[in-house]
Amino acid sequence: MKKQFQALLLIISILFSIIPQDVASADADLVQSQGTTVSKNETTQKTTFPVHVIHKAGDDKENFVIVIMGDGYTLEEQDKFLQDAAEKARGMLTWSPYKEYSDRINIYAVQAVSNESGISEYGGKSVDTYFHVAAHGKALVFTSGGADKAKTLREELEESYLDAGANVGTIHVLCNSEGSFGASHNSLFSFSANSEDNQNGTVMAHEIAHSIGHLGDEYERYTNNPNTSDTTNPETIKWAKMLGFRGIGVTQAGTETAFAPSRECMMRWLGQPFCEVCKMELARNLNNPDYVSRPAAIYVADPEISIPHSKTGTLDRDSEKYRISEKNITKANNWDLEFRTVVQNMVNREQHLKMTFRIMGADGTTVKYSEEKKYTIPALANRYDPEAAKESLSITIPDVSGLVSGDKMEGKIVDADTGEVLATDKTAEQAWSMVNLHYKLKKEDGTTEDIPEAETTTVYVPANSTYTLRNPQLAGYSYIGSDSDRNVVNVAGENVDVTYYYQAAAEGVETPKPTPAETDEPLVTPTASPTIKPTLEPATATPSVTATPTTSPTATPTQQPATPEPTLSPTATLEPTLSPPTTPTVRPTKTPSATTVPTLPPMNSPAVTNMPTLPPTNSPAVTNMPTLPPTNSPAVTDMPTLPPTKTPAATSTPTLPPTQTPAVTDMPALPPTNSPVVTQAPDVNSTATPSAEPNISGKQKDVTVVVKLKKNRKLYPALKKAVRKVEKRAKKQGRKICVKIVYKTGKNRALKLDKATIRFLVRKKIKEVRWVNGKKQVVVKLKKIKKQKKKYLYLKITKEKG
Repeated sequence: MKKQFQALLLIISILFSIIPQDVASADADLVQSQGTTVSKNETTQKTTFPVHVIHKAGDDKENFVIVIMGDGYTLEEQDKFLQDAAEKARGMLTWSPYKEYSDRINIYAVQAVSNESGISEYGGKSVDTYFHVAAHGKALVFTSGGADKAKTLREELEESYLDAGANVGTIHVLCNSEGSFGASHNSLFSFSANSEDNQNGTVMAHEIAHSIGHLGDEYERYTNNPNTSDTTNPETIKWAKMLGFRGIGVTQAGTETAFAPSRECMMRWLGQPFCEVCKMELARNLNNPDYVSRPAAIYVADPEISIPHSKTGTLDRDSEKYRISEKNITKANNWDLEFRTVVQNMVNREQHLKMTFRIMGADGTTVKYSEEKKYTIPALANRYDPEAAKESLSITIPDVSGLVSGDKMEGKIVDADTGEVLATDKTAEQAWSMVNLHYKLKKEDGTTEDIPEAETTTVYVPANSTYTLRNPQLAGYSYIGSDSDRNVVNVAGENVDVTYYYQAAAEGVETPKPTPAETDEPLVTPTASPTIKPTLEPATATPSVTATPTTSPTATPTQQPATPEPTLSPTATLEPTLSPPTTPTVRPTKTPSATTVPTLPPMNSPAVTNMPTLPPTNSPAVTNMPTLPPTNSPAVTDMPTLPPTKTPAATSTPTLPPTQTPAVTDMPALPPTNSPVVTQAPDVNSTATPSAEPNISGKQKDVTVVVKLKKNRKLYPALKKAVRKVEKRAKKQGRKICVKIVYKTGKNRALKLDKATIRFLVRKKIKEVRWVNGKKQVVVKLKKIKKQKKKYLYLKITKEKG
């Protein structure tokens, strides 16, 4: 028996000596992952999957890191994933306040490989994907340990890829599906898909706002978020310090007992800007010191000048009627005139601000009114109590009179310690420029080429300002310089290009990671729309507020009174979706704190359909909310179907989720004002021919897309196809697109544009639609299309008799 055992060992040894020690392809080793063979170079790649730089402007420790992971993308679809991820990320960064902090956000894409393309559906098809994401209604959830896989990849990034000491702030899972899906499980995970709604990153912007900003859906019944409330009391409501500022008031959310600060906000309607409450919360959390080593010191909301109005009932664009600028300055006569902003201290050190407001004659020298106040903003001593470090600042000039057309106004918010202007009354309307950061590999022969693992990064800065180069490191490369001879670049035009140069890191040698000296000096925040390049500002201290008027108005006319992640396995490891506003969840530096599934507060949205157009302020908002899933299914909430604009759906009370079922947030419908609801394509038929009209004047003319209507062919698909053929060229040349719809007969005929068509026209920023019928035509401008709140838009030409 002993001899037989020795013979067996000998045979095994011989077999192992025959098998080569290194089995490799010509270019790379092969790594097995979930039954899928993936190409990988061990000398440069230390993560399970390749990582691609989507947007990087500075050190990962100083910037908030967002990681996009793809699910349902096969090995052959990785180029598509990178294209999808880059498109969504660029679109998201055009929305404020992501835009203002585009220099303080880094975004990476992890190329996770799935065995099959697409995603699974509960009760339907099953797709073999890496993270096992499944659609539950219109929400997306992890199943079969998908969350654990994502957390493992996050740890790899923090330990082996990101700059030293950096942490991942949040993970967004982009699913390879064209369905209208979206969800946010907690501060770590959010989801979206390749739906038409998300083409420009709008859904991603909404869902990541749930995770980063701990924001709730403003069309729901839950009231435990910073932007939702269970009271209308102006003294105790969460956004009391912002009431009456830039359209912030009190309006109903999903039920008669839930309230929101705005009727037009990204957290209620996709495609709308974030309201001021949500912008401030996002800005504060993008500067969370758990993820950002040098947070911005203070956030200053875009100041405004206005005459008296209701602090609770003047909502959204209604506030524009009371806003005063140099264009309508005479409207302020006989009214009190207020220059106001709201600020949030974001560091543990009090801030000293000076506020000045002047009205001058047309000559720019005669001062008609002038006032100044100084404020001390309390330190943010407790991140769980941001309200203690938030202040509403204002100067009111009473009973203004004698203002004439041509008079000038000047309002400023100034850092009293440094003299830096943080914002002005013109900040909200300022123009923006783009600084495009290119990453080039410099070869030994002196030639250069694009670094394949990095996209061009676009940072937004105010026009006619400056941009400070931050010389970011890239994993696998060594930074060697830039094409600029100075660290500060003047930004005078619409676009400024900067190229960073790198060398490939020596094989087997780890790329040196920057380790900047530790400092407690945070950055001064870019305001909601900054006018001056941010500088450094230190931190730590004691609160106090003082106000000292320095001068008085020169005229005092009669005073006019003011008008009033869940999984299907039993061992899920999730973080709660949100914490109450007073006790937000703070993750440790490296790993998330959750190891068991907590009972989550009913904070975000259940499955919703037919979100109606919002009623007037005093009228209850109505929603359709079906029963949530049973105990064994994760409690998820999906995107509501886009609502009919006029007719609200009937209210029904949803069945509450089981005690151990975590909630998941969903995507809101698109707004009726800018993004009309999708309906079936109209029964109008067409073929489309994109064409550019001849440039007679020599100037850049609009690109005109001609769509010829024929019988039994649909307008919307042809229109969509035609516009997409020319939009890249038009965008590159800075030209706008016009649509010309032609029907050759001269008969009386009406053209019906349904909401799918209207939404497409608005999203693509079509300048105008020209409906040509025989020798007559009707022209509708984009502004008019945006204002349509009806279900359809009819264009009709009546042929004159005789």
